Amino acid sequence: MSIGIKIKTNRQKLNLTIPQLADIAGLSKGFISQVENDKVSVSLESLQKIASALKVPVKDFLTNLSFPPELVKKNGRPRLKLGDEPEVEILSSPFGRQLQVLMTELPPGYQAGNCAHTHEGEEWVMVLSGQVKVTQGDFSAILEVGDSIHWDGSCPHLCQNASEIPAKIIVALTPPAMLPVSKTE
Repeated sequence: MSIGIKIKTNRQKLNLTIPQLADIAGLSKGFISQVENDKVSVSLESLQKIASALKVPVKDFLTNLSFPPELVKKNGRPRLKLGDEPEVEILSSPFGRQLQVLMTELPPGYQAGNCAHTHEGEEWVMVLSGQVKVTQGDFSAILEVGDSIHWDGSCPHLCQNASEIPAKIIVALTPPAMLPVSKTE
């Protein structure tokens, strides 16, 4: 369902006319009409005004917008290599999505960065092999194969290989934090 249809449906549930919604939102009648009929794109600022006028969260207009499936073949995954850091494979669609899924192998004794780091959004880590020590503030744990952790990326955190063998992990980030720079064939 398009954003325009969602706006119109919510407006009609409140028994509001287009002019009434326009007055409440501080936007023009013509603009509201064009948005409802999908004739123009709506900025996030205008969408927030409309959502506020309709007393619904702005996310309600953005959820369930479909996008076509995008297959990422094993041999076509973008790979990142930054300096001495381990190579990272991007398992998810590399561009234009809100979720990014990565896989990497941490050498024995490896620590991600010299100290705890932060980034916007959420992070989820799952151990596929080896053991990984995770630390965030006063919290610390050793993750075994199959264990996972989900945390707020904006709080300083640290992952390090806690085993004598390479540790393979999958990391999911939202929003994406790493951009692909090369693609292996």
